Amino acid sequence: MTGLRQRMTTVAVGAVLAVLATMAASALLRTEVVASRQAEEDLRLVQRLWEGLLDRTAAATAATAGDTRLAAALAGGDARAAAERLRVLDLTAVAVVNGTGQPLLSVPPGPLTELVDERRIGQVLAQNYVHQGLALLGGTAQLLLARPLGEQRPADRVLITVRPLAETLDALATVHGGSAFLVDAAGTLYGHAGPLAWNEVRPVVEPERAEARRVTVAERIHDVHALRLPGVAGASPDGAGTLFLVMARETTLVAMADSLLDTTTILVVAGVLAAGTLGVNWYFRRTFRPVYASMSALSALAAGDTSVAVLGAERNDEAGQLARTVEVFRDRSRALQDAEARRARHWLRQQAFIRKQMLRLAETLPEQGRHELLADLARIEAASGGRADDRADDPGALAVAFEVMAERVRDQHAALDSMVRQLQAALNTKTELLELQKQFEIARRMQAAMLPSDLPDSPDLEAAGLMLQAAEFDGSFYDFFLTEEGTLVVLLGQVSGGGLAAGFTTVTARAAVRTLAGAGLGPAACLTGANRLLAADNAAGLCVGLAMGVVAPRARRLVFAAAGMPEPFLARRFGDVVDLAVAAHPPLGLDPALTVGESGVELPAPSTLVFCNTGLLEGANRFGVAFDRQRMGDTLGSLDNLSAGSVTSAVAAALAEHAGGAAMDHDRLCVAVRVLA
Repeated sequence: MTGLRQRMTTVAVGAVLAVLATMAASALLRTEVVASRQAEEDLRLVQRLWEGLLDRTAAATAATAGDTRLAAALAGGDARAAAERLRVLDLTAVAVVNGTGQPLLSVPPGPLTELVDERRIGQVLAQNYVHQGLALLGGTAQLLLARPLGEQRPADRVLITVRPLAETLDALATVHGGSAFLVDAAGTLYGHAGPLAWNEVRPVVEPERAEARRVTVAERIHDVHALRLPGVAGASPDGAGTLFLVMARETTLVAMADSLLDTTTILVVAGVLAAGTLGVNWYFRRTFRPVYASMSALSALAAGDTSVAVLGAERNDEAGQLARTVEVFRDRSRALQDAEARRARHWLRQQAFIRKQMLRLAETLPEQGRHELLADLARIEAASGGRADDRADDPGALAVAFEVMAERVRDQHAALDSMVRQLQAALNTKTELLELQKQFEIARRMQAAMLPSDLPDSPDLEAAGLMLQAAEFDGSFYDFFLTEEGTLVVLLGQVSGGGLAAGFTTVTARAAVRTLAGAGLGPAACLTGANRLLAADNAAGLCVGLAMGVVAPRARRLVFAAAGMPEPFLARRFGDVVDLAVAAHPPLGLDPALTVGESGVELPAPSTLVFCNTGLLEGANRFGVAFDRQRMGDTLGSLDNLSAGSVTSAVAAALAEHAGGAAMDHDRLCVAVRVLA
């Protein structure tokens, strides 16, 4: 009874713990979400403050640059007067350049004109606007402004002014309530404002991680935000780079308050749990005390003592009901003992009858059957004590007889079980085969659903694709789509080995290349990036063949890269089909250091590009003859209509004629792109 009470107490405490754990997890998750949103809001606030202060500084710089005395000094080429005026106006440097970027005057002399390229100068003059940006000059980050010089429009000269950002950083640190730093990715300091020194913050800050973090600086807790500032002139040899605005604000008191709140919450929860456990244990002990007497009587009855007295049957609660139930059990146990004695006597009579009938049956059996039956009877009598004549009062003889018959039944059951297992194994094998076929069919439908839809009508471009699936699921694919610039991207892919693993690898490769292509990368960069992704997780050692071409119809140019895929064909007119000479590379997925190169080809107009995979060219018919490049070239050369749809239809007909109804081991892909005049 004590064990039952303990188990119920444990269950109750466990339920309370589960509720408290769920509440704590929900509160923790909510706290993390709120903290994450607060960090994002702080980062956006820092960005808005920086942009607003930078705009204010830019406006002040623009107004200062319009100073009449400075303009007169610059117009007269008086460098000394311009330098004196710069000190008064709090400007670092000023320069005047012409429309080609040639410096006309620079005060003080230096590389100021190299911070603004000729293209930017042309935009300032052509569009009559003020260019604003950050620049690194003299080891500090400064604000750079380029604006047309003079009242004449369009102007023929540009005024470049540079102003320190010290006041902007001081204002930002004051408004934000902390320290501000301008650093590059290597941690080099280019500007600072606030009480903290960069050497204190640098060991715990990674500027490239543009996110909010809580760190410990000088034994004090600070919230640190890093904001990326791209397009900084003079940050690298090519004149452009990135700075990071790092903001650090002390939050020691907030962190201490959070820690105190967490500790208090834990103590309160622990106290409530301890009090609840003691209360539940006391309640269960008081509730189960009246039941102990009935349980003791029930244990005595289980031991065979039917003379035990049952107390508490007069109660009207659950304990009294249990006591009355035990009384019923005791009375039935007594009746069962009496019935068992009667049944034992009847058992003896049945045993004697069975022995008599077995002897009678033995007399009617043939010799072998009689010997087997007498042997069984001997076993029964041996189990009964070996005296067949005077052991008729031993009920164990009948048990042995039943055991002998049970052995015979078990032998038959064992044989039947063996047959059932064999049939079940055959049924399972057939079921697995059907399930695998269903999975392959689903994979085939998914493969067909991945194929692209037709291109929208275009006066200078058309495309069509063809895929003939293999007998077994192979997982190859082709894809083509238009970019925002109007170029057509064509993809073909095939994985060695086939099967579902190859299909999943193909989906991964297709998604990787489409993502990289959507980011504006060229064929070589897309295939190189996809190779690194595939090689990082290729435990099966699958080889992935990929080909990617970018067709610019207006420039009539093809940029193509392939790894483990054949060269494309170029059909210019009837009978004029050539192989495009492009760089060949091994398949992807094996060497993570592989770098894929690309080739550029000028396209005549009109002309038709035809891309295909190795499964199409190397697919052999029932006689072992491959389709090969020669047959493909002859098929294309025989066409007088080189539209994309006509080419794919002709290739499909040629493949069907070559196969002669034979199933292919690999998918066969063909994509035709027609570049019109």
